[in-house]
Amino acid sequence: MFSNLLQSALCLLGLATLTVAHMEMVQPPPRRSKYNPTWTASPDYNMVNPLGIYPCKGYDQGGIVQTVKAGGSIQVKIGGGATHGGGHCQFAISYDKGKTFAVLETIYNNCLIASTEYSVNIPSTAGSSKNVVFAWAWINKIGNREYYMNCADLEIQGSANGYITGPKLLVANLPGYPTIPEFPGGRSHPYRYCNTYHFCNT
Repeated sequence: MFSNLLQSALCLLGLATLTVAHMEMVQPPPRRSKYNPTWTASPDYNMVNPLGIYPCKGYDQGGIVQTVKAGGSIQVKIGGGATHGGGHCQFAISYDKGKTFAVLETIYNNCLIASTEYSVNIPSTAGSSKNVVFAWAWINKIGNREYYMNCADLEIQGSANGYITGPKLLVANLPGYPTIPEFPGGRSHPYRYCNTYHFCNT
């Protein structure tokens, strides 16, 4: 009897571990997220899983979840239970439905370690649009070589002729993209891969 109870408890523990594995953007709520009030269909309960289809898990544009003024900021919260030692995070924005992204902020090596909440500034030069894609991307420091990305649909209120410039989003550990190895010592700088593979601008 005790043995059966122990086995059941271990199974439940294993399931609990699976449900908190990896990380996901919670705020602003991404496309198809259970936290997204504009998504009324069945949500993606595997938002914490690494990316399979770039960009944005292949999900189409959804409802606007936040309106931000140029010069303002986006409060970002990341949730989940496996930070994989940290890694490189980027927060980026797209005005062309995810075809190209301009990076607003990059955190090297230790993202998700000191904090899982960030304030990302929107440039004062940003233009007005109701079709803005805000993305969080993460390359984990240790563990299987993976790439994580969640996308939220925003409105930015700015000038009619506004613009945003920034480095191109670093994409890695996916088919057709370079593989960035583990960097447990924290010595890896991701943009050296840009020079090697000529696939992004700094």
